[in-house]
Amino acid sequence: MRKIFLLLFLCIFTLGLSQKKKKAKAKAVAEKETMIIYTECDAESTHEARIIAGFLKQNPGHPKTDYFKRKLIQIIMADNSPEAKPTITPLSKDKIAKITNNNEAGSAKTLASNTGNASATRTVNYAGIDNSSKKSEPSEKNKKTAAMLTHLFNNDPMDKEAYINIKNRSKCNLIVKISGKKYYNLDVPASGQNYILIEKGDYVLTTMVCDAKYSSVKKINKDIEIELNLREE
Repeated sequence: MRKIFLLLFLCIFTLGLSQKKKKAKAKAVAEKETMIIYTECDAESTHEARIIAGFLKQNPGHPKTDYFKRKLIQIIMADNSPEAKPTITPLSKDKIAKITNNNEAGSAKTLASNTGNASATRTVNYAGIDNSSKKSEPSEKNKKTAAMLTHLFNNDPMDKEAYINIKNRSKCNLIVKISGKKYYNLDVPASGQNYILIEKGDYVLTTMVCDAKYSSVKKINKDIEIELNLREE
């Protein structure tokens, strides 16, 4: 009988220890919300247009304003300009015929005589002559950057938009759902960050940071940065 009681006691004791260990390992989401302030160091080290633009807006009389403006223009041109990254597309016989019919005889004859080994440079040049060719449409990333820059340089106090930059300090990828007047989803890579421009208002932010649930009510009326990480409870 004593052995049975001893076994029961050991089982209960072991179960209690395991539950305590589980509780010790339980994790919650640590949140840190701050206003977005850009420093000279941020602007110097970054390759993101929004950070440089934000620094210029917050520091209009900075001695290195001209330098950062040049850097900003270079980044925008590299990201947005179709001319900066031309798409090389071979011309079809129909396009060559159109060029010929449009009195581009000299150039077209040269191209027609070298169709088999036309160089990439010639292809780009003739694509520019052909009126039927179109410039490549800006990517979603470039549209997002353009919208962000417009917002940052907008000094209108009645601006209806604000943006949230989310820093993910965890080792798990996040999908942050922003629910309110409108609904948004924001992908944030592990140990990375991402931002989104939203209409000002009251929102509920929810996500799973690894195994921990995060939910927070926010009144978004200015640009903010939210840092998410895990903490043990």
